[in-house]
Amino acid sequence: MSFHTYHLITQTILHCGSGQSVGIVDQPIARDRATHLPLVPGSTVRGVLRAHISQQNDELTNILFGYQKPDSEPSSAGALSITDAHLLLLPVRTVYGILAYATCPFILQRYKKDLKLDLTIPTIADDQDQALYPNGNPNKHDNVMVLEDLDLKAKECTDTQKWAEHIAETLYTKDSDDYNDMSKRIIILPDTVFSFLAETATEIRTRIRINQDSGVVDKGALWTEESLPAESVLWGVYSVDKTRLQDQNSDKLVKLNGIINDKPLLQMGGNMGTGNGLVQFIAQSSKGE
Repeated sequence: MSFHTYHLITQTILHCGSGQSVGIVDQPIARDRATHLPLVPGSTVRGVLRAHISQQNDELTNILFGYQKPDSEPSSAGALSITDAHLLLLPVRTVYGILAYATCPFILQRYKKDLKLDLTIPTIADDQDQALYPNGNPNKHDNVMVLEDLDLKAKECTDTQKWAEHIAETLYTKDSDDYNDMSKRIIILPDTVFSFLAETATEIRTRIRINQDSGVVDKGALWTEESLPAESVLWGVYSVDKTRLQDQNSDKLVKLNGIINDKPLLQMGGNMGTGNGLVQFIAQSSKGE
């Protein structure tokens, strides 16, 4: 079985709901049960990929995702497995430089393990209100960085520079404008500070439903909806069971790589009609097999 990593970059706000409300937000986003960090369920990614691949190759779709045979014939399990997509970079509003891409040591440790990276994770004590930034970062002023309503001490860090360059190069062509911009704006925060921002810096929108006959808001049709902000970056792992490809000498895996390596733009979550949920899917092979 081969293992690969994938990344998601949200081009618009993304709402993958949890289906229940436990707080003041009527429709919160899905979160990890243990860390309470935002995620995109693997079932969502799998379903959207199936719809995308089925538009180009029905036979490949059946092999990768499985299918139900008619009558009494046995069904076939799919060859493709996909994990949840976990949050890697959270775009955060800043007083200086408009926007920063925040992460933390806890997330980088999990990311390092999945991608088998040889990079040093900076250590920041939770009691230190500190933000580590790479060379050329536009979000600091006089050694201070203001994120949302938080004032943090800004410190340049060589390890942060290496992480920023690696992540930016994974997502964009090196030395492109997108690469240069992201590699300067990635910052590393203490775990507790990042956890606070992951709770409070998501996008909350108030929605209403208009009565088609009267043209006014339906009674009780007012709710709040949480979304991941645009330009969030998530990562996950997918695997292909080659024994289920049926023909070991076929080009089915080549066809799959050809489809998903084109960095397709997919629509995930709710509110398709309002243009939300546009996500770019970026696949890379990991070091493990």
